[in-house]
Amino acid sequence: MSTLIHTGVVAPADRVDYIQEITATTWVPMECRTEYRGDYRAEIRASGLGPMQVAVLDIEPITVRRTPELISQADPDLLKLFLVCSGGPSMVVQGDQQARLLPGEFAVYDTRRPYVVSCGVDGRPTRVLTFMFPPSLLPLSRNGVRQLTAVRIPATAGLGDLTSHFLLQLARDVDHYSPAEAARLSAAALEVLATRLARELDARDWGTSEARRHALLTTIQAFIQQRLADPDLSPATVAAAHHISLRSLHQLFHDEGLTVAGWIRRQRLERCRRDLADPALAARSVGAIAARWGFSSAGDFSRAFRAVHGLPPAAYRSSARVVNPSAR
Repeated sequence: MSTLIHTGVVAPADRVDYIQEITATTWVPMECRTEYRGDYRAEIRASGLGPMQVAVLDIEPITVRRTPELISQADPDLLKLFLVCSGGPSMVVQGDQQARLLPGEFAVYDTRRPYVVSCGVDGRPTRVLTFMFPPSLLPLSRNGVRQLTAVRIPATAGLGDLTSHFLLQLARDVDHYSPAEAARLSAAALEVLATRLARELDARDWGTSEARRHALLTTIQAFIQQRLADPDLSPATVAAAHHISLRSLHQLFHDEGLTVAGWIRRQRLERCRRDLADPALAARSVGAIAARWGFSSAGDFSRAFRAVHGLPPAAYRSSARVVNPSAR
């Protein structure tokens, strides 16, 4: 169920401070400022969607800043997607990049780096949609994502329009999904978003060696994601499928601070974690879930899962039944 937050519950003089307090507890600490001279109003509907946090904001013009000081207070490794639904244009600024967004357009930004987001820069109220999630859920390199922070992603015909409409519809109906449906739909949303961002990376400076390297890494990671269930998936098979040497493959991942085998294992563990938390799969054994995602040894899977999540798989499954999906 959604949590509804409305400024009408506090006195007009306290409303901007109230929004700042709510955003800090719901997302990450931010400064909120507004030049709006009217009776400031804002309504926020926040929900959980699998591992994602979703919020729809109907809001008067406001600017939020995440400063280095606020980052030092709370520094979760998260990405935010900001989509303008209707009303006035908005602005997202991070590093030396900025995106002016009209309805249907979106941008992503990183909560670990300072940013500024201004809603309704022309003085009009606006409705915006945000998704917040760990960057590890996107099959894109961290450097690739960094290139795209605060970059305007237009709602062009085809994939761009599909992405915006899919995310809007997903948020509109978020209260109607079961936990199992929410888990599957969040995975679908991340895949759609990753496809759209990968295309944007391909379109930006394709002729440079750096862009080609990022495009190749994105292609390889998507290839791996599609074949996680294959127990024979290995760095050697991945290199052969892309007609590159094993040494080149390892160097490609090393440049991102990753290893090929380690990245494959983390993706498999994440798929297993989702299945363990899915009520629709409660009857499926832990061993069957491990085998489904390419783990040939139940013992190896249990040790790897515990090292990452701090609990054995069966204990995690039990705890997931009583934890609110949005909190998780």
